[in-house]
Order: sequence, then structure tokens, then C-alpha cells
Amino acid sequence: MNQVRVGMTKAEVIAAMGPPVSVSAKEGTEYLNYKLSETGDDAFMGWTTPYYVRIVNGKVDAFGRHGDFDSTKTPTIRIEKDETIKQDTNMKLEEKPDLYKELVKLKELKDQGIITDEEFESKKKEILKKY
Repeated sequence: MNQVRVGMTKAEVIAAMGPPVSVSAKEGTEYLNYKLSETGDDAFMGWTTPYYVRIVNGKVDAFGRHGDFDSTKTPTIRIEKDETIKQDTNMKLEEKPDLYKELVKLKELKDQGIITDEEFESKKKEILKKY
């Protein structure tokens, strides 16, 4: 991802990164989806992190991981969860699952001997299906 820059063409991204795992499009915006390991240990464990390159009007306008995907744009507002909100209000707060955090927690359980290798692999597949 260090080679990707805002303003690059799709062809330039593919030349730098290789072919994406998948491509999706919505309303004139195209997303190149990549699965990359962040460390050598991650690659050894078979762990990958989803990365996205968003292309608008033929040029890269944003890229990154799921949680920081729009980091190339200036933030407009920050919203924090207020624990004092009463449960009976109509306002619903939804926390998005975080693939990386879930996999790290799962690996910690395996490393501590709390779950077996088979349980780890099964749960890992289940988590990856959510994303």
C-alpha cells in the first residue's frame, strides 16, 4: 500500500500492487479489494488484513484498511458513544465489528491454550465469513 497514491489510475494501482482479490462497484465508484499481511508473522499464520482502493472518475481518491479507509480526507465530525444514553430512547448506537481485533483476540485464546488449533481454525473461518 505504500506505493498507492491519490490520483493514480486503476492500471497504475494494479501495476504497483498486483491484481486485487476482488473488484466491486457502486454508483460510479470502483473498489479494488486486497488482502495483505502486516507482518511476517501474520503471513506465516495465514492472517491477512483487508485493504481497499477506491477509484472515482478513473482516479484513486482514497485507500486503506476498513477502519481508516477515508483517512486521506479531512475529518468532518467525530461522534463518540455516550454510555449515559438511556436504553429506552429511539437512538440506536451500533458498533462495527473489527476484523483485526477479533482475530487478535482469537489468536490470544489459542496461544494461551484456551482453545485448540481446530477450534481456532473453525472460529477464524467463521469470523472471516462476516467480512
